[in-house]
Amino acid sequence: MFIGYIANTISQIQYQIRRWKNTHHEEEYTCCCTPHPRMFLTKEEKTDQLKKYKEWLENETKGVNEAIAKLKES
Repeated sequence: MFIGYIANTISQIQYQIRRWKNTHHEEEYTCCCTPHPRMFLTKEEKTDQLKKYKEWLENETKGVNEAIAKLKES
């Protein structure tokens, strides 16, 4: 029983490590990995974050459109 518990715990730790490696980001203002993310951002910081988010959405849209076009070709 104890060995099963250890194996399960190790499995959970490995999952968390894989998840962190795949989702960690380089957000300088509110990174989820910092112990105390900032709560009050300046107007410039908020604007910068929104611009980055908009760029991410535009790239995602391009990727979706490419995937749709590829499916239509098949």
